[in-house]
Amino acid sequence: MGERERGGEEEKRSLIKGVGLVDEVKLYRGSKIISTAQKLSLGQVPEIISPEMAVDVFYSFFYPVPRMDDEALQDLDPTDEAAVFRAKVLEKLLMSPNLWRAKPYTTADSLTSVVAAASFVERLARMLSRMQRSNSGRSGEEGDRREGRGESGESGESQSGMDEEKLGEAVEKALETAEKDASAAKNLKQLLSMMGAGDTSVLAFDENFDLILRIARETDVSRILENVQGIKEIIRKRSRRESRSPKGWMEGLEYGSDLERLHYSQLVLPDEYFWASYSSSKLLLYRKVLDSAMGPIYVLLDKSGSMVGAKIDWARAVAVALFKRSLSENRRFSARFFDSITYPAIHLRPSSKPKEFLELVKYLAAVKAGGGTDITAAIRTAAEDIVKSPRGEEKVSDIVLITDGEDRLNSDVVEQSLKRAGARLHTVVVQGHNPYLKRVSYRYMSVRKLENKEAVRVIDFD
Repeated sequence: MGERERGGEEEKRSLIKGVGLVDEVKLYRGSKIISTAQKLSLGQVPEIISPEMAVDVFYSFFYPVPRMDDEALQDLDPTDEAAVFRAKVLEKLLMSPNLWRAKPYTTADSLTSVVAAASFVERLARMLSRMQRSNSGRSGEEGDRREGRGESGESGESQSGMDEEKLGEAVEKALETAEKDASAAKNLKQLLSMMGAGDTSVLAFDENFDLILRIARETDVSRILENVQGIKEIIRKRSRRESRSPKGWMEGLEYGSDLERLHYSQLVLPDEYFWASYSSSKLLLYRKVLDSAMGPIYVLLDKSGSMVGAKIDWARAVAVALFKRSLSENRRFSARFFDSITYPAIHLRPSSKPKEFLELVKYLAAVKAGGGTDITAAIRTAAEDIVKSPRGEEKVSDIVLITDGEDRLNSDVVEQSLKRAGARLHTVVVQGHNPYLKRVSYRYMSVRKLENKEAVRVIDFD
């Protein structure tokens, strides 16, 4: 396996040129790839697919132009089944056109390269298991025939010595899956980056590779990403709402007469100049601020049957932009789908962990439009959630309702719920009009065209 002796310990070398020794850090990455593949397949990855092999697969995706290390190949132990198998797989992988189709998504990108490697290992393990079962069946029949003829011999074949053509087919199919997963993971990474969801490096998401792969496979992240990319204005950074306070933190300098915030340089001024500056509010002061108390941004998304297609895609993009705003304003964020019933909500704090950001993307991307419409129940449920939110976060709460429904409201229930929660209702009616909602809304918008400027109008409120 490209191994040498050093100081009485066995060194493990990569078969990819330039990687060198497989140290503990690289071995940890390889083990992580194997464990992710096991979680996805809900089964064991065969031992012949070693962590060292997973490391080599990772660098095959990560390096711009990977190639085999001839020196490491020469040191290969021909009696080591796993090492021989590893070399065969890597040779076929590096010669495949499918690897180069995946390169635009994985080159010099640790996150997508790990995802691609885990996807490759998982699919290859499935293919090996399938071929092994097929070989076992044929070997059993051959054994029966040999026994009938009075012959002896070992049945079956080792995985390192399996049919070259079958192994090549397995590698190609594994690469096809890896390319699709890497493309989806790249889209997911870009979306998370645009959302401002913390650091999207491997270190931030190294415990969630299996979730990233599941989201990539089960949802159409590209449709959300396409809509969000078209609304560049909403990705701009918004400043936190602040209030002046002598007990706040220093954020700069300003002129005034508040002696509690006096800058030390003013103490050396002559008395006449100091008091003249004081009387005309021209003393140099520290500017101190505190964050204004703000409640959550709560998005209610109508998923009734009439919202199918472009409407629900546009609504998802608006929800992502509102989440981005909640982060910049240090506010809680909630989202809930509804039709004739209300569905479980997702709640996030600005300090949420990477896994929670991934769950939000999965929540938004996985929903399918269908069902009726009950707007009253949705608003009442959102208001109840806000009432239950932690103390001190109930001020200036905003419920953003996105719907195309013509549902009649129970105005009394809606108004009472909003008043009890201290929430403002921002209604966005997509390609329609609802006079009942217009009467109870703090802000009402009727969106005729699903354009970028309309989305900006929805998000940009005070």
